[in-house]
Amino acid sequence: MGKIYLLDVTNRDGVQTAKLGLSKLAKTMINMYLNEMGIFQSEFGFPTTRHESHYLRANLRLQQMGVLQPIRLEGWIRATVEDVETTFALVPEIKDLNLSISTSRQMIDGKFQGRKNEEDILAMAI
Repeated sequence: MGKIYLLDVTNRDGVQTAKLGLSKLAKTMINMYLNEMGIFQSEFGFPTTRHESHYLRANLRLQQMGVLQPIRLEGWIRATVEDVETTFALVPEIKDLNLSISTSRQMIDGKFQGRKNEEDILAMAI
């Protein structure tokens, strides 16, 4: 029988909710609780965001020390060369990344307001 892996996005997607602000300590505590619950992965933040880099690096250090084990800590970035380069400049210890890019016509039109098409998006990802 196969396994089911639970992934949590509270520290990334959840903090984008209106009027929800979590401190870096609160986000670290969430990662600790998720780890205790046996959650496979926490999408723990945006490694391209300078103000998050110390929090991300500290949580990765806690992981290295065994405090946040076995949970996987994964960052979210756009699938662009710039985001990948910025990630490894700010958080060189990171090993797990979710590289995302909009592919639906609705998302492309909404985000880029006609300035990009599917071919442009594919070129950005490659």
